[in-house]
Amino acid sequence: MKKDILYRLFANKATDAERSSVRAWVEASEENRRTYMDERKFFDTASMLADTFCDDFTENRRVWFFRKWAGRAAAAVAIVALTLGAERLAHTYAEPENLPMQQLNVPPGQRLNVVLADGTSVWLNSNSSMKFPGAFVGKKRTVEIDGEAFFAVAKDTEHPFSVSTCRGEIEVTGTKFNVDAYSTGNDFVIELVEGGVNFSDGVHTTGMTPGQKLMVTSDGNINVGMSTASPSEWISGIVSFQELPMQQIMEKFEKYYGIEIEMPKQFSCDEQFSGKFYIDDGIEHALDVLRRDIKFSYTSDKDKRFIAITPEQPTPGGKRRHS
Repeated sequence: MKKDILYRLFANKATDAERSSVRAWVEASEENRRTYMDERKFFDTASMLADTFCDDFTENRRVWFFRKWAGRAAAAVAIVALTLGAERLAHTYAEPENLPMQQLNVPPGQRLNVVLADGTSVWLNSNSSMKFPGAFVGKKRTVEIDGEAFFAVAKDTEHPFSVSTCRGEIEVTGTKFNVDAYSTGNDFVIELVEGGVNFSDGVHTTGMTPGQKLMVTSDGNINVGMSTASPSEWISGIVSFQELPMQQIMEKFEKYYGIEIEMPKQFSCDEQFSGKFYIDDGIEHALDVLRRDIKFSYTSDKDKRFIAITPEQPTPGGKRRHS
């Protein structure tokens, strides 16, 4: 697969034919999927340094752009390497009071992977941020998350790893889990893949085992059940939902695509829908697929990142699935 086609896809510039060809190529083999993810990671890292991808990329300036982009990407790799080296030195010599918190912010529609000084791997989803110290010192390893993140925590039983969120604290010693904790949304979900975690809301502490899903409702109640889907599909560029009402689906789209969606009360109903979309296909593709079963129209203002939805007739009953 030509890289310029992949980069156009990542920048929402690909044609329908190119999107279809990339999807078929990715699904053809595990090697192709890994290559896709490597290029996606490279693109997201480089794009965070660029002013905007769309401003730089034109057919007439392609060679110039890739040289400019490659230079910035190389700088990003160098910065990461220097930072990790400094963190390891600080881990050995620095005192806690001399270690300021650092922050990573992920733009809308992008995802970012970072490896912390202790070896913990963190994937950050669209519109997410993470605060972390220059090095882990003391008895605990603590980071702060606002948004969605997937953690593969380096095992260290003598130094528990904790994640502070808007709803409480997650504590582990070595495990894999996903947390959806946007301070701007109503949802709070932890899904445990491997190991064990304890979640504390400041009053109660709840333990979890692999395969479980913990949800905190808007009124503060804690519910624990079983996960029904892979909690980390978004890492592969997929947004999925299981039996959700229209309102919650749109809330997911707002988070993942970084847009505001206005929707009338006619869609505030109990009908539930399931679906799975590639994030790189764009919000309008997802809406067009939903319109096959949910009769509505929409208008969009790309400059203001705003979409207005208007129902064309009462929402049909039943549970639907899209792919």
